[in-house]
Amino acid sequence: MRLTIPQSFSELDSESKNSVKFRNDAGNTVEIQVLDHKILRVKHVPSAAVSLPTSYSLEAVGPHSYSGVSRNNVADFFPLPSISINRQDNNKVINLNSNSVNVSVSLKDDDLVLSWRCLKSGSLFLQDLPHRAYEFDKVHGVSHFIQQQTGDLHYGLGEQASPLVLNNRRLRLEATDSMGYNPQKTNPLYKFVPFYITLNEKTGIAHGIFYDSLSTGVMDFGLEIDAFWGSFRYFRTDYGILDYYVLFGPSVEAVVEQFACLVGRPALGPKYSLGYLASSMGYAEDGNAQALIEKFPDICRKFGIPCDLLHLSSGYTVDAKTGARNVFTWNKKRFPDAHGLFSKLRASGIKTVANIKPWLLCAHPNYQELKDNHGFIWDPEEDLPSQTRLWSAGAGESGLGSYVDFTSVAGFNFWKSGVKSLLEVGLDGMWNDNNEMNIQDDLHTFAMTVFDSKNSVPAGVVGRPLQNFMMSVASATAMLEHAPKKRPLLVTRSSMPGSHRWACQSWSGDNYTSWDTLQHNIPMGLTAGLSLFAIYGHDVGGFAGPQPSPELLTRWVQNGIFNPRFCIHSWKTEGVTEPWMYPEVLPIIRDAIHLRYRLIPYIYNLWLEAHSTGHPVIRPTLYHFQSDPQTHNQSFEFMLGPHLLVASVYTEGARTRLTYLPGPEESWCDVWTGQWYKGGKSITTNVTLETHGALFAKAGALVPTGKLMDYVGAEPDTDRIFWAFPPLISEGGTKSEYVLVEDDGESIDAPQSWIRVWMDWSESGVVTVGVNLKKNDFALPFKHVWFVLPHCDSRLIKSSVESNLLLEEKYIDGRHMVGIPL
Repeated sequence: MRLTIPQSFSELDSESKNSVKFRNDAGNTVEIQVLDHKILRVKHVPSAAVSLPTSYSLEAVGPHSYSGVSRNNVADFFPLPSISINRQDNNKVINLNSNSVNVSVSLKDDDLVLSWRCLKSGSLFLQDLPHRAYEFDKVHGVSHFIQQQTGDLHYGLGEQASPLVLNNRRLRLEATDSMGYNPQKTNPLYKFVPFYITLNEKTGIAHGIFYDSLSTGVMDFGLEIDAFWGSFRYFRTDYGILDYYVLFGPSVEAVVEQFACLVGRPALGPKYSLGYLASSMGYAEDGNAQALIEKFPDICRKFGIPCDLLHLSSGYTVDAKTGARNVFTWNKKRFPDAHGLFSKLRASGIKTVANIKPWLLCAHPNYQELKDNHGFIWDPEEDLPSQTRLWSAGAGESGLGSYVDFTSVAGFNFWKSGVKSLLEVGLDGMWNDNNEMNIQDDLHTFAMTVFDSKNSVPAGVVGRPLQNFMMSVASATAMLEHAPKKRPLLVTRSSMPGSHRWACQSWSGDNYTSWDTLQHNIPMGLTAGLSLFAIYGHDVGGFAGPQPSPELLTRWVQNGIFNPRFCIHSWKTEGVTEPWMYPEVLPIIRDAIHLRYRLIPYIYNLWLEAHSTGHPVIRPTLYHFQSDPQTHNQSFEFMLGPHLLVASVYTEGARTRLTYLPGPEESWCDVWTGQWYKGGKSITTNVTLETHGALFAKAGALVPTGKLMDYVGAEPDTDRIFWAFPPLISEGGTKSEYVLVEDDGESIDAPQSWIRVWMDWSESGVVTVGVNLKKNDFALPFKHVWFVLPHCDSRLIKSSVESNLLLEEKYIDGRHMVGIPL
């Protein structure tokens, strides 16, 4: 370690109207660019730094671009607004002003310190740590030290262990296969996302920082203390330069939008993938796996459980003689007619995704071919594929093998060919698993030939996450080439910024069965959402460990139905975790899954919103109630979109739930009882085992629901019923609206119809509702839009258009509902 703090910078002459650049006698440079009014970039290049010249996280020409953006040309992809630059104190202070942010550069005391203020209020929201901000290691590695402000709270950084707030933690930046992790302590986990959001409790201002580096590193949120330096936080990366983006809010939502503008918005997958997703390692491990799986649709129907997708675990690849798992091969004893199997499943409405792992064991039938073509990550000293021990067969079993190099033309094309072979057999999507890329030597190389580069690059410099990114690119590209008009269904376990443009779903990995996991997986999902993982969930019931008890499974399902991705997955010696495993709670679990299916129109519209804006599907309560300090540490309740507040039960034996309802100015309706509560206080509600947790709707909420069916698309969804929650007292408004978007749910650039739905509760005892078609490019399967009021609400519903002939029927629970024709 040879740490150095650069000093004595001078401003360089420049004709740029959107940036300033500084250099010292040692050759270090620091450049500040105003890319947009709320997106600013800082780049520190130590004189001897070895760095990847391209960013693969930034979105360039479109969501399906993977060639990256030259770090020298980033500005070409941004508006570069007109800003003011002024100099003071004999050019020792330089101020850059966009229409939202002031950045002050101080060169006093032979230092370089950046201070960031909200232009409107003048409030300081970010400041470098004086005399240490841009420390670097002469061997390799660079840091960024920031002075911690009183009231700073930090969120995000991909998926992180509980709680929601990251303060006083030191987190490694890398991805590992952390099976059975502790959801309160384990770090690192599966994702690599060097992006976080800071909300200051005193000023109410939020900003984000994205460090554009893929090398291993660390993020310290004040755990390290030093009497000399005071209170600080820091980022350190093991290789490369310091290239970071400051994203100004002032709202948390605006910060997320800026981040999505930088790295791209989440991919949109097929609507059916919001249904119940079945999975278990046990299915494909059975000696008679095909016969077992063929019965699955009938079992679902027998127990009244809708299902849309089955995950095919890696047991289908097990070599019948050696027991080794060889990706893109088939065990013909377990699966004598794979094509026939998937045809039968699809005819029953169940799609299938296949588990694929990014390595080849040395005994794999294609190993030598890929070795000859330099399709593996390479050991340049031995001039051989980089080899390591990899999972090979059963629990704890391993064998020598090599990771596919997805940056090599040979590796990339081999992978695409393998994915297409699975699609041709009848699979519907891919499940990129075990893709944390545990490459043990920083000097082993990536070929980079898929980017038309002639020079290989050491893994430490380029960063291991680039491999899981390119694995997602290769898998999704193969699916797009196989079916150009269909949205790829790609699930990935590991990820980096940019992967979400290709993989439309992810999850929290191999969790452990316990009440503790059920509770503490909740904030993991919230941090993932803030980091642009829109459709993210957890293995319901727990992947590793013992079987869940009937009560634990019930409560886990009741939580899972409100998560963007709803999947029951396990690897248990005692057997498979399934919805019907406990007859005594089956009616409750069935009812919960039925509720999930009715809510799919709402969840799908939230996915469409995420795809166009970056907004998470599930959100911390502070996302919508930033001015309420009680929400800033609210880890175990969340918003499902802007309208529903979910408070799951995660305590064994609990039959009541204490919930803080955010926003003193808000009113909330208990969805199950119709009782209204004032926001800004904690209330206790009954949550019997039959109650799917505590669920509240915000005053004015309109929540679209659909028809219950065996699987999405089993029949035309002729029901579009809005849960309407007009407050009993007109506080802060008397009208609300919702724009419902409908399309075919699976085509790329599918035609859409937009329906504006609104309600007015200004007239005493009456709720007036209205519907109008704003866009009509998709043939709607329903002819009426229905409205149902909360339980015990006897107000009259009338149409805003007197000539409309209202239909009146009973809702599924007996409540009165009214339909308005389109």
